Amino acid sequence: MKKVFLLLTVMVALGTGATAFAAENDSLTVNGDIRLRFDKQTNYNQPDFNANKYRIRLNLGYKLSPEWSFNTRVVAGDSLFGDAPPNVDDVQISVASLTYKQPDWNATIGRQVFSMFEGLAVSMDDGHTPGDAGYPAAGNRPDGGQSKNFPSLQGVKFQNKIGKTNVTSFYGNLNARTDDGANYNVKGIAAIGPVGAFKVGGMVYTTDSYVSAADVSKYGMKNGSKTGYSVTANTKLFNNYLYTGAEYIWGLADMHDKAYKLIVKTPETKKVGDMQYAVEYRNVEQNALDYNSCTNTARGISTMRTKNINIGDFTYWALSAKRQLTPDLSATLFYEKYNPQNHGKTTPSSAQVEDQVYRLQLDYKF
Repeated sequence: MKKVFLLLTVMVALGTGATAFAAENDSLTVNGDIRLRFDKQTNYNQPDFNANKYRIRLNLGYKLSPEWSFNTRVVAGDSLFGDAPPNVDDVQISVASLTYKQPDWNATIGRQVFSMFEGLAVSMDDGHTPGDAGYPAAGNRPDGGQSKNFPSLQGVKFQNKIGKTNVTSFYGNLNARTDDGANYNVKGIAAIGPVGAFKVGGMVYTTDSYVSAADVSKYGMKNGSKTGYSVTANTKLFNNYLYTGAEYIWGLADMHDKAYKLIVKTPETKKVGDMQYAVEYRNVEQNALDYNSCTNTARGISTMRTKNINIGDFTYWALSAKRQLTPDLSATLFYEKYNPQNHGKTTPSSAQVEDQVYRLQLDYKF
């Protein structure tokens, strides 16, 4: 538990203004964040357990000229630590990219993170807000996790504006950056723009990923290139006090299984004492996100936390309440409820099946 106390001490000291770490000048920008998570998890098919996690990210940006800039991010983390933690400390470079900017368009090449829409189909940074994507791998974790390693896109992303519509296209490899991690080709194009009080968008994307022969025959899936589609709509209600968003995807599997996500939240916290509340619901049919019997978060194009395909369809609820403790330090309480179709699975090949997760999360930005 020494790591817990050390990180808490650093976060409290920084949060009370004892140290200013971030730096910025005309060319160089340095900032980052520290996150601690304390989880209590109940499970359908495994003993209940407590899991604590930390992640530290350091961002470095350098402006080479008015048009060109270089960005990198160094990440260190531990997906499980406690009285007898496994050896899961890891340091990775999750971002190393070069960007060229013009008033109405920009292009980024290299290793990068980005999200599209509500993050159901494409989310290569934090994953979904309540989940634990973005922590390094740990062999034989009590929760069954294997290759949850800071996923990123290694390739090219192009963004441009046509009138009031923002267009994003991307091409490259989705890379978990572990010895046995996934490394699949992905590409897509998306557009989003205003329609009355709403922002409405659509996306088409393809992924080239492996599916086991047994899953191909059992679930009607296929190997090789698969094409999926996604639509989204979001708006702000009651004088911008309440944000509502939805994303719906389909088409990746031969059976055209579907998934959708709904989220409602109050505005982000800005000053000390501010509160933010959020509710999220997700419904995922078993093949919709193109995952198979592996637990690798980089399967296909989706990097959100998914279930083992043998568990079948699942629904998911998440509630959270966040309070800004200092200008740079916040605390968030989460509750997550999973409802998998086949929650009685106990065979060794089956993934960990959560029932409920309770979480306290501390975030410090410097």
